[in-house]
Amino acid sequence: MKKIQIKYNPYHIQTEILIDGKAPKPNSKLNFGKLRIQEWSTRLPKILVDECSDRNYEILFDGTQTDFDDLKCALNQSDKISCSLRHSSRPSASEVEEEVDKIFKDIQAGPVPQLRDKSILEAFKKAKNQEFEINVVATMSSGKSTLINALIDKKLMPVANLATTASIVRIIDTDQENFSAIAYDSKGQKLKEDPNIIYRTMKEWNSDPSISAIDIYGKIPCVDSVGMRLVLVDTPGPNNSQDGSHRQMTYKNLEDSDKSLVLFVMNCRQLNIDDQKNFMDYVCECMQKGGKQSRERYIFAINQMDAINPENDEDPKDALNSARKVLEDYKILSPNLFPVSALAALECRTQPKVPTALPVFGPLVAEYPEMKFDSYYDYNNLPLSVKNDIEDLLKDLSATEALEVHSGIVSIEEAIGLYIDKYARAQKVKDLVDAFNNRLKELNAVETLKEDIRKNKDLKVKLDEKIADIQSRIESGKSAQTLSRLIDKKNLSRSVTLEIDDYVDQTKTKIERLIFSYSNSTKIKKDEALRQVKSVKKESDDILNQLDARIATILERGYKALMEDILEEYRGYLSELGIEAGSDSLSLRPLDFVAENLKNIDSLISKSTNVEDEGCFQTRTEKVSYQHKLENSFWKPWQWFSERYETRYRDKKVTEWIPNNVEYVNMASVVSEYLEPLQEQLIAAKAAASEHADCESNRIKEAVKAFLSKINKVLSDKLQELKSATEESSQTQKEIDIQESNLKWMRAMIERVNKLVNF
Repeated sequence: MKKIQIKYNPYHIQTEILIDGKAPKPNSKLNFGKLRIQEWSTRLPKILVDECSDRNYEILFDGTQTDFDDLKCALNQSDKISCSLRHSSRPSASEVEEEVDKIFKDIQAGPVPQLRDKSILEAFKKAKNQEFEINVVATMSSGKSTLINALIDKKLMPVANLATTASIVRIIDTDQENFSAIAYDSKGQKLKEDPNIIYRTMKEWNSDPSISAIDIYGKIPCVDSVGMRLVLVDTPGPNNSQDGSHRQMTYKNLEDSDKSLVLFVMNCRQLNIDDQKNFMDYVCECMQKGGKQSRERYIFAINQMDAINPENDEDPKDALNSARKVLEDYKILSPNLFPVSALAALECRTQPKVPTALPVFGPLVAEYPEMKFDSYYDYNNLPLSVKNDIEDLLKDLSATEALEVHSGIVSIEEAIGLYIDKYARAQKVKDLVDAFNNRLKELNAVETLKEDIRKNKDLKVKLDEKIADIQSRIESGKSAQTLSRLIDKKNLSRSVTLEIDDYVDQTKTKIERLIFSYSNSTKIKKDEALRQVKSVKKESDDILNQLDARIATILERGYKALMEDILEEYRGYLSELGIEAGSDSLSLRPLDFVAENLKNIDSLISKSTNVEDEGCFQTRTEKVSYQHKLENSFWKPWQWFSERYETRYRDKKVTEWIPNNVEYVNMASVVSEYLEPLQEQLIAAKAAASEHADCESNRIKEAVKAFLSKINKVLSDKLQELKSATEESSQTQKEIDIQESNLKWMRAMIERVNKLVNF
């Protein structure tokens, strides 16, 4: 029996595996790199069998409870190995965050004034208030607006979301009790503002064609339980919106991301969604990337379950099984299904003291236990811990109070909280730690050097020589030349171009299939032909919107990887410039002096990916124009969508292919003539994407060179300060004692932090 030790750190996304106390070989598939445990856990059994030639294992896992639960689930579902599994538990992200808050308070009240700097406080607050988006999408007549109203405990979103709706609505959590709102046009210019928005006003705004986006600010009650600043994004589905850029944004939001979740609302009475086949196919494609995380990122709310009537032998399980079957037909396997009555949830939360407000759902729950929608754990894979929490909650509630839980809304909020805790809060915790830890390490490095030199004055000469060498490299340009050579070697991976080419080819196949589907339609009545032409246009638009969203995602992911690759090279370059502790006890790590600056570029990398609809950039604290955003991003977004197919074909009405003097139409010919030019455009898309990648790659590298040159200058200045600080001075013993006490305190703080996020 092989003994396997697995250590997984969600804060650094690091996995360490030992087999009988030995690390895997360099070419082993057990070297998972920067993959989350949810991405590799299902593959672990097969890899172990292949590499160890054994089926019996004793596994010790060192990590958090949620990650252990995922590993345990993956191992239990496998028939390839037999194993005993033990857990060495680490604190959860929420527990670590609580401790980080305590450490930060201790630092602010501590003896080192440099750690009470305003910039540190602002960085900590910024990390504390990180946003997490929940993108709410839906099929037609699903009750999406009612569900959003239930999540915010207020009837605010208009329930009649007609096909003419063009607005994207963002509901941003704040501490204010009322809801305020700002409306923007398609260029991000403010059109209207209401300090106390109500349902009637929202209905007017939502039907105003000049309004492209609406930002609403107010309290989202469930935010306290998820530990992030929630943003609910109500996006018109591809079939609901008349705005092409909004349709493209919808597809973009479906792409995989650590900082957003998709809440997909379906009507339990109208599960046949053939009219949105392209949309569902795209959801399927997105869910197939990224393993377990991608599956958990999509929450399917099966709404209007209160319309089911057990008196007519109708059963909620039948509706859930039908929903699962519909989704599995689209190859969306093992979907997380949550039965819910959004209307019952809204009434429970807005009229809690009026039991008669639930004349239908209340009696159904009382008479039929199967109408308690919180109990369908087999369909949504919520862990046992969540089930126990909900059951404990119900023990203290009256039958009327329990209706809110039975409506299913609490289960959905628990799933949201679980996803955020598992995938987003770990990054938030790391950002909170970095907000003060980089400065803490820099001050510690300075004070440590001072102490070393006090104990051995000969080290001062060696330190000054090293500082002079680094400064000389920077001032002479040698450092810049070295950096330039390092950066110039980097480029967007060929795999990015291959990935784009592959998806363009898939799109070409979709269009060919669409043309083929009409190949037998040689004699169609004109009225029917005109109807079919509208369908063809809509379907082709969907295909092109998907193409644009996917290319943009591939490129942005490539740009981000390029930046991270360059930064990793720079960190290595800084390490080589320094002195590690040797027999003389002197240690100088330049990285400690610029870690804060490098963190700034890390945040810019993340921000640069958030290029969305123009009207969605504004917040109360960040009034930045769309164009300004683009100019200050490290890369520019993919914009082929706005340039393609606009003159020769897109501006020509499809009815022009149908003569006025005919009764019957050859639809095969019409569709072919309309769509075949698109295939030429796809070839152009490949070339345009490749050119865009090359241009942006070069632009990014030049921008990073300039940025890192500035960091070099910062490093030079800080080293000069260090040199001055270590000059021999006539310090009193009392001053020396204070410095030594502060150093001891800083080391204790660093140790407290390291215990939380480094293991």
